[in-house]
Amino acid sequence: MKTLKDMISTLDVQQVQDDQNVSIQDITADSRAVKPNSLFIALDGATVDGHNYIDKAVAAGAVAVIVSKPVTVPDDVCVITVSDTRQAMMACVPYFFDYPANRMRMVGVTGTNGKTTTTHMIRHILKAQGHKVGVIGTVHIMIGDTSYPIHNTTPDVVDLQHILHQMVQENVEYCVMEVSSHALALGRVSGVEFDTAVFTNLTQDHLDFHKTFENYLAAKCKLFEQVSAADQVKNNKGAVINIDDSYGHRVMEKTTAPKITYSPLGKGTLNASDVHMCNKNS
Repeated sequence: MKTLKDMISTLDVQQVQDDQNVSIQDITADSRAVKPNSLFIALDGATVDGHNYIDKAVAAGAVAVIVSKPVTVPDDVCVITVSDTRQAMMACVPYFFDYPANRMRMVGVTGTNGKTTTTHMIRHILKAQGHKVGVIGTVHIMIGDTSYPIHNTTPDVVDLQHILHQMVQENVEYCVMEVSSHALALGRVSGVEFDTAVFTNLTQDHLDFHKTFENYLAAKCKLFEQVSAADQVKNNKGAVINIDDSYGHRVMEKTTAPKITYSPLGKGTLNASDVHMCNKNS
């Protein structure tokens, strides 16, 4: 729980209308998920404008709204006006949940193929070492040995921070997460400080969204730029990169964090040999 005044301190606010001292007990950009004493963020998306759902959010119990357009609400609802509600969401949601990623070791896995397999291999290794592990990926979310459904490879900011908060509450030590190029480009992982970035490979994909292959590569590289950024809270960062991939060297150039490269062709820091594929029961 946070006071609205605390939440506002994270934002670049143009105007605040009404009481800032109200307590906020939940935060969402989905009017269907509003609970009493919620802060509702009105996102202006490509197909849906959250400003059209403010009445529904207020009726469900929202006591404050973040908007970028003029709105009419009851006198007891606080209106926070910003220039960009999506940027506001990226700033205030991680703060509301007390930056849960900072209380775990975060492993981000990106690449066109192999993300799901890689995250589960990492989970298996960490679990074998006695750690409690969470997984966020295409197939499901796992907290320890409990599985939950998922709707996007990387959830949006609100859902992701809520999941990470739940992991912290359940004493997860490591979170291994698939990080899609969409998530990196759209800022879904805002407020998440990764400790290790893993690159599997890169092939032609998602160009309907990224438009060019260079944009696609640049989105993937954001994860590796982040692990060596100057404004980090945690120490002992690193990157693990498939050096056999034709874009592995491009990815390596994007981070100054300590790097491990891997290869079955003898080119890496770690080299695989005598590789056999089998199912888990073999």
